[in-house]
Amino acid sequence: MTRAERLAQTEARARAKLDADRTRLAQVQAQQRDAERQARHKRRVLVGKLAEDAGLFALEDATLAAVFAQLSPLVAAGDPVAALVALLQDACGPPGRSVPGCADAWHRVAPAVPVG
Repeated sequence: MTRAERLAQTEARARAKLDADRTRLAQVQAQQRDAERQARHKRRVLVGKLAEDAGLFALEDATLAAVFAQLSPLVAAGDPVAALVALLQDACGPPGRSVPGCADAWHRVAPAVPVG
């Protein structure tokens, strides 16, 4: 056996080992993705059960119908963002309106600091 033949065999073994390592890595990564998917599903189920226990899904059929009726313009709108803004303005009032308990009196705001 010549030196060139031995080098060719060594190269072939190295390539085979590399292919096996790549296959093994792909299998391990697939198992990791599956474990992450299972953990995510478990968290989602837990959150859903907590929400159900808190009564968040206990809406009556009439209430659900009213919610879907208000959200239907979002589905049909060419610009769903503008439709959502309009729905929120209808529900919450004009933009810039403070929520009770979150705004502070104007006289307690620090004065502007002059620049320069």
